[in-house]
Amino acid sequence: MTPAHAAVAEGWPVLLTSVVVGITYGVVARQSGLSVAEASGSSLLVFAGAAQFAAVGLLREGAGTLEVAASVLLINLRHLLMAASLRPHFARASFVERLGLGYILTDEAFAMGIGHFRRGHRDLVYYATFGTLLWLCWNIGTLAGAIFGAGLEHPERYGIDFAITATFLAIVAVGVRHRTDLVVAVAAGIVAGALRLVGATTLAVVVAGAVAPIVVLLARDEPSDTAESPFRTR
Repeated sequence: MTPAHAAVAEGWPVLLTSVVVGITYGVVARQSGLSVAEASGSSLLVFAGAAQFAAVGLLREGAGTLEVAASVLLINLRHLLMAASLRPHFARASFVERLGLGYILTDEAFAMGIGHFRRGHRDLVYYATFGTLLWLCWNIGTLAGAIFGAGLEHPERYGIDFAITATFLAIVAVGVRHRTDLVVAVAAGIVAGALRLVGATTLAVVVAGAVAPIVVLLARDEPSDTAESPFRTR
């Protein structure tokens, strides 16, 4: 099985769920006052589900531009940690290739990609394929939700508000291969869940995202494998 085929075979549950989450975002964005073009444009340019949901939530509550921008920046700071972890595997890619690979970096792409590398693979085809398909699924879902979901009342009745949770559950199910992975997932889940129970929303995501890397450092069980020829399959 080629890396591209493996990315689809292993990642299809996450890809399908991302369509549902994208639809949810499109619905919420429209009900928050965004036009179809604005909702779809945010997915094309930002491509960060948690930050996009936080942004439309703040806009709906009347938050100012600086508050929205600061919140999105804070939530997305975790991408610096993910990028640093992937950097050794991207070392032989050109500058332009790294820009493209960075653009499709999401929680899902990181989880699938780092799992691929930790199994001893050196190519970037797996990561690039999954990340590109995820981008496509997310944007298709966003557009569909923005076009057809503006008049949908109480979308939570259909359970689509659980879609983003289902996405991350799928990531954990596909990506957990070592004891360390499970420890990190459980620790982040407990922290986020506890904070959510006391009323936190965006803060729960940020704090849980900060706790997980600390747990990784404390419970790391294997070193990273530096890429030698990134786009060559093996």
